Amino acid sequence: MIRVICPHCSAKLNAKDELLGQSRNCPRCGNLVVIRPGDETAPPPAPTNSSATADPRSSPPEPSGAPTPTSEGLARLSRSHFYLICDPSRIIATWENNGQGWRIRTEHGFASAARNPEKIPGQGDFKLVELRMDHGSGEMQLRGLRVYQLARRWALNALGRGDDGVCKSITGPGSLLRLQKNAVRAHLQERFMREVWGNAAEVLDYLSNDDYHSPGAGQ
Repeated sequence: MIRVICPHCSAKLNAKDELLGQSRNCPRCGNLVVIRPGDETAPPPAPTNSSATADPRSSPPEPSGAPTPTSEGLARLSRSHFYLICDPSRIIATWENNGQGWRIRTEHGFASAARNPEKIPGQGDFKLVELRMDHGSGEMQLRGLRVYQLARRWALNALGRGDDGVCKSITGPGSLLRLQKNAVRAHLQERFMREVWGNAAEVLDYLSNDDYHSPGAGQ
């Protein structure tokens, strides 16, 4: 195991040896951390004076900061959660509360949807996946997953125009097929440290089972 110290909040973390050189989200503050052996004398937390580097815990607390559910799904994205959009086989867009807006898949990885409107597909079968995070313990932990069906035409056009516009394209609850579940599970393992998702038993079971009808799992 590699002992890692988050440069943002000074949290001491453990990571597997094979993750050396990769980046993962700190389970405490949510910022990206490069996996490399840490010095026991941790640097002071980096100052955050812009919205782009704001600590996710500084977002308005729920329920006051929570999105308002509607008959179709969500009125807006929760600033405490993470969001993915899947086509029939892979993740094509991601969002988190870091000031970068929606990011769309390109030939060279994910890039700003606002700056790459030509990469946004006009039609298809798309699912909005909400990764529900709990910040109450002082460390970010996955507590639930919800799936929403998006309209088949022009649903993603709003990705480049703001964070919440895609919510207007929700037509109702959705579900994930095997390739989509595999893609979401792989994203969790690649994007976050195990401390974030390792205890979310219901979500992990949902992503590995043959339930292709339920709109999610967990809280």
